Amino acid sequence: MAAGGYSKVDIALRNGSVLHSIKDEGEMARNRDFDKVVEDIKNCFANSPEPSIKITHYFAIYAELFSHLRGTECTFVETGVLNGGSLFMWREWLGPRARIIGVDMNPAAAKWREDGFEILIGDQGDPAFWEQAFTQIGAFDALLDDGGHQSFQQIVTAKSAIRAAKKPCVVVIEDTCTSFMKEFSRHRDRSFLNYAKSATDLLVANANEFFPGEYPHIDNPGVVEEFQQVYSIQFYSGMVAFQIDPAPVERPVIVWNKEADKFQSDFRYEGVESAEVVWPDPFTRQVVTVRGGRGN
Repeated sequence: MAAGGYSKVDIALRNGSVLHSIKDEGEMARNRDFDKVVEDIKNCFANSPEPSIKITHYFAIYAELFSHLRGTECTFVETGVLNGGSLFMWREWLGPRARIIGVDMNPAAAKWREDGFEILIGDQGDPAFWEQAFTQIGAFDALLDDGGHQSFQQIVTAKSAIRAAKKPCVVVIEDTCTSFMKEFSRHRDRSFLNYAKSATDLLVANANEFFPGEYPHIDNPGVVEEFQQVYSIQFYSGMVAFQIDPAPVERPVIVWNKEADKFQSDFRYEGVESAEVVWPDPFTRQVVTVRGGRGN
């Protein structure tokens, strides 16, 4: 046993140039457990009796976002039933206690009710449909949007689900690549991804109270309030997840662990005053200068 009570496993790469020392067997076990969960959902996908289409790296994202629901009495909503294959995948992977609800605009999707699924027929781009649908659904644990993929449909679905949340839950918008695709380009610069990126500003908007006079004036307090229960927005390759907890929480405040006898000098403005950065835009190469120093 090595110091600290960890057993030490040394793994030499084949070329012999790098030696990795893995000390925490607990982390190795957690990684193996996660890999098993991913493999489980892949098998459920492969074994579904009906066709379904997925992108291969999605399975690990599903495992990260939804695995806590396995074996529980959860309510899982999926928009975009298509051929029904994913409904069977979710039921097998989440377990028999899961309530699986499919949403589709095609009336033919109602056939999956015969297999024990709840199916709601309606237009996900219409807020009125969601208002009625969530009255029927009630509290839910997860909503996965794999529906029409038009930006306005994705935005309306996310907004409606966030507004309807009654318990801690996650709302996931899938196939966000459509924000860039020609077929879906009528949104112009008002894509779902741009909407989600702007929404991240709402996570810190209330911090303006910490620094009076430093923030721009908030002229849209309604949307800040609308996203009040969203505590995290996670971006993945092809998905965006909104983590929601509608329980009232105390507004954050700045705290000290103890009173400082004296404050050390702040050197943040003493170094270089700018940096040239290749801006992370995949479609246009831009080298920009990001300037520092005190603002006006």
